[in-house]
Amino acid sequence: MYDFYLVAKEKSFTVAAKKYCLAQPNLSKSVQNLEDELHLKLINRSNKGITLTSDGEKLFEQLDKNFNSIESYSKNLFSDELSGNLIIGTTRNIADNKLCKFLNIFSKNYPKVKIKIITDSAKNLNEYLLNHKIDILIDYLPQINFSEKDDMAIKSFDKFNTCFACSKKYYEEIENNIKSLKDLSKYNLVIPGSSRRRQYLDEFLQTYNVKLKPNIEMPDSKLMADFIKQNNYIGYFIEDEAITNDLKILNLKEKMPLNSIGVIYSKSSINNIAKKFVELLLNNN
Repeated sequence: MYDFYLVAKEKSFTVAAKKYCLAQPNLSKSVQNLEDELHLKLINRSNKGITLTSDGEKLFEQLDKNFNSIESYSKNLFSDELSGNLIIGTTRNIADNKLCKFLNIFSKNYPKVKIKIITDSAKNLNEYLLNHKIDILIDYLPQINFSEKDDMAIKSFDKFNTCFACSKKYYEEIENNIKSLKDLSKYNLVIPGSSRRRQYLDEFLQTYNVKLKPNIEMPDSKLMADFIKQNNYIGYFIEDEAITNDLKILNLKEKMPLNSIGVIYSKSSINNIAKKFVELLLNNN
């Protein structure tokens, strides 16, 4: 009924979904379910928008009285009065390259929510989630330690291409000599250390019977990029990272793997604040 009330007040599914941070398909389904339960047609839908039926008008007037006003009711659920703490666990690379947009939107919508970002190893982050020390985990997928059977929801919200890259100056020296993954074994490499991202790279290399031995392992892409720009090394990056850091991407004959980033949380214990952030991740990419 409250979903219907929001749509009726805004005279639009789209406006109501955007204003109150709801998924439009869920909002539409909710109103349809209400109509089915009441055996009444409440809303006329057309290409020009929506209008309330006479039954819809009567119900809206009743709900308006019962809820007092949309402003006072929404303070507890949807407005910037939502307050509390949100603790997000993730890797350093994801925090540096993928979260800023979502944090900007969320903090503007809910300025009274205190947000804490924890970056750590994949192993520790898994433990934090299991022990409820973080509300949600944002990590590379597939997630080998959790499944839907573990009461964990696992939802992908972004995909990205990976690559090997070097400085533009060094690229001029080596571009004609590196055509495949096997050619990389002849050069100095810097690759992310123990991480899910490194694990997926190793699995990808195995499919081509290639084993690379990096000279240096580093914990995050920014450090790798700064090092590569000053030294004759090749590094492993997300394509966006390489472009942002003004590196030259190597053109290899093998198609580099497409990776995913997802959000993981306990279905039974997720709080309302974390739900709002998950909705933002899934609906604003």
